[in-house]
Amino acid sequence: MKTGKGRSVVLSTACWVVALLGALYSSVSWSPVLVAGAGAEGELGSWFWVFDVLTSLAGMTAYAILIVCLLVVCLRRYVCAGVLALAFVSLVVLPMSEPRLGRAVGGAGEVRVLVYNSHTFSNEIDEKHALLTGAGVDVAVVIETSTQMMSSLMRGEGFREAHPYGWLPSSKWSGCPAVMSRFPVEPEGSALSDRLRSVRRDLWDHLCRLEIVHSPGGSFALIQAHARSPRNARRWSVGLDQLLDLADCSRRVQELTGLPVVVAGDFNSPPTSMRARAFAIRSGLVRAKPATRVGGSFPSAVPAFAGLAIDGVYASPGVRVTSWEILDSAGSDHRGVVVGIVLPPEVR
Repeated sequence: MKTGKGRSVVLSTACWVVALLGALYSSVSWSPVLVAGAGAEGELGSWFWVFDVLTSLAGMTAYAILIVCLLVVCLRRYVCAGVLALAFVSLVVLPMSEPRLGRAVGGAGEVRVLVYNSHTFSNEIDEKHALLTGAGVDVAVVIETSTQMMSSLMRGEGFREAHPYGWLPSSKWSGCPAVMSRFPVEPEGSALSDRLRSVRRDLWDHLCRLEIVHSPGGSFALIQAHARSPRNARRWSVGLDQLLDLADCSRRVQELTGLPVVVAGDFNSPPTSMRARAFAIRSGLVRAKPATRVGGSFPSAVPAFAGLAIDGVYASPGVRVTSWEILDSAGSDHRGVVVGIVLPPEVR
């Protein structure tokens, strides 16, 4: 009897420890909401890196807490299960607290934008062309292209054949971005391009590109983005500075052109992270992923519903979202993401 009672006490203690850890984690995960304003002003130091990385994993952790909660229910520790259930609900609600663009029905004027980090050391060229071509998109932002993939694009093969506009480098180099469109873009040397020369130079300091896309549904400014990943405190801090500079450039582009701004790329920051919220606050742009859609593009080794939404689109508040979908990875550690958008009526 004493042995059985002792085991019960140990089991109850273990359940409470796990429940309290879950509650503590869910509480810490809300910290980006509280400090995002300070982050947008550049007032947060690299000390916040640990907290931001933990909160970035909130989506994955929510599934783990749900599983543990069900196990605790099976052990009949209902109070502990209740604490874990509250922690789970808190983590589910957290990403929904980030503002999102409104929804619209697709149709005439819809622009489908693909964001794909193809991975520098991934050379499945045929698979990548198949992914890009099969996505049925109008504009593609491809990041971290390998030299072999870039060579293929520069020869006008595959996806590039039907998307001849945009920007490719004059010479191939590993990790170079590519912006391709089936719609015409503003030509070099025009009055508008001359006005944007300075901001384009500032964007290229971060290997980001700006193109003015003239679609049948209206013209818009497309900015390709890629922020440094938060693998350590220094990279996290550099990535935050990149996103804040990108936010400032986005505002300048909107002021210079009067057009809606669409920023597409790899932000290395999911909706639960402080860096993403700081970028949105400073730029005035809004994430284009519907709050009800779960999952994300990274890493491709896990099911899409458990992935982190670090690749995607932010856009001016007047833009509306018609669709959001995750594609295959074609050998990359990122999956492709396709976002359908409709521009505001005043630019059509």
